[in-house]
Amino acid sequence: MSELSEEVRVQVARLRHLLIDVGRQGIFSSPLAAPAEGDMEPLHFESLWWLRAEGFLTINTLAERLGGVAMPRMSRMIDRLEEAGWVQRVKIVREDRRHVSVRLTDSGRAQAEQVDALVQARMARLLLPLAGEDRSALMDLLERWVEAVGRATQQVDSESLALSASDG
Repeated sequence: MSELSEEVRVQVARLRHLLIDVGRQGIFSSPLAAPAEGDMEPLHFESLWWLRAEGFLTINTLAERLGGVAMPRMSRMIDRLEEAGWVQRVKIVREDRRHVSVRLTDSGRAQAEQVDALVQARMARLLLPLAGEDRSALMDLLERWVEAVGRATQQVDSESLALSASDG
């Protein structure tokens, strides 16, 4: 961190302390971590939530969205969601089992709607302590932050691609 300015080091320290405080308060428990229902795990509900948001995803992409779930575990999880009647596998390339997407069934969509209602209620509880104008300011700032992080990530990816191309 020696290459960072003093201002950024102070801000990083403040952010660290804020993250510790919100962690102690349980604020960072994922709003997607729905309580398990029957023998379904919270990760199953998070999968439904992502599929509702995206329509369909490859199994690899869904695994990444879930925080890098290992493929053997991911395959077992998709099997369970399929057995519950909530998802359907869709082969992209017939001859290649690795290129499989997953989409919600009607039953899965209904379940995902219930999960989303719970997620929205949890998110509302996070926002309601702030006054309306503070909530708007927070949302505006978070949107700008997400856009800036996206641009920075694209730049790093482009630079990495250029470096690997020049190595070849």
